[in-house]
Amino acid sequence: MVVQWPVKILLVHPQASFLQKEKLTIAADCAVLSNRKFGEKFRKGETVIIGCPLLEDPDRLLNKLSLVIKETSANNVEVYTMEVPCCHAIHMMVNKAIENSKRNDVKSIHYIVRIESGETEVYKPGIIDESMIEAERKAHGYMH
Repeated sequence: MVVQWPVKILLVHPQASFLQKEKLTIAADCAVLSNRKFGEKFRKGETVIIGCPLLEDPDRLLNKLSLVIKETSANNVEVYTMEVPCCHAIHMMVNKAIENSKRNDVKSIHYIVRIESGETEVYKPGIIDESMIEAERKAHGYMH
């Protein structure tokens, strides 16, 4: 049973009925496949929208996220990305989208998914550790 369609950020309509819930999860494409909890969220009927800041136009992603945040009923937004630095743009985009929406009632909590373990941890803005750099090298073929 499909509870929500579509799931891609760029494809969702900002006023879609499935966005009119108290909670919204925004995630990087890879994070959804790397952490088993996402399938459970989706099957339970939680709203999950996904995108990739590396493969999709970042301006379009930000604009769509701004519209979604402005139009959604959600006051709680969870953000999940992979630990790789290229993925961190989604955190910044969501924060900017909340700012752009001029909504004071939206609270966001941000997480990263570790590549080796698939576990989540709280995202720390501006902090890039050795594991993140190594994951980026492996992901993009820079094994020097």
